[in-house]
Amino acid sequence: MNNVANFTPPIVEVIDEENFEKYADAALLLKCFEVVKDTLDVINEPEYSIEKEDDTHIDLIRAFYALKVLFKRKTGHDAKQVAQEHWEAMGRYLLEGAPLPDQHIPVVTVPVSPLPPASFDGLTTQQLACAAFNYSDKVREALMDHSPQALAMSQARVTAIDASAALRKLVLRLSGGSVAALGAKIARQPGETLQ
Repeated sequence: MNNVANFTPPIVEVIDEENFEKYADAALLLKCFEVVKDTLDVINEPEYSIEKEDDTHIDLIRAFYALKVLFKRKTGHDAKQVAQEHWEAMGRYLLEGAPLPDQHIPVVTVPVSPLPPASFDGLTTQQLACAAFNYSDKVREALMDHSPQALAMSQARVTAIDASAALRKLVLRLSGGSVAALGAKIARQPGETLQ
């Protein structure tokens, strides 16, 4: 007879930035909204209060990390660090008489811009098809394989524009060079039926 009880260890949820990176922006915003709403409900009830490590306090920690992830996705910077820099700049202004700080929020930008459609004019049909495929594949990679950071999404936007320009040029070239010629090729001939 075995007198040893088997206890399953409790499942522990780790609340940190990495845990929230797997969620989409909309889910993170909804979580923050719910936490703020619940916190306001607790504040409005006189018999309740927020205590350290109670459910409301833990939810506020979750909202903190959700907002931190959203900020990093949109700006590429750590919200806590930017807030600290703003706090220190305002302290210098109030206590030392330093100039009023601008307190800009840094935003990540991609150092490239889409190519003009004319840059695809000199390509052969095969090179044009390859360029369109390569640009489209870069967009797929950025959207599917990488976490949606601000820099990756901006790069995906630029390459999507390039892919569209290359594909447009290819389709027009294959159809005769103009939208009218393309329309004539795909238009149904009189008496023809769709099957």
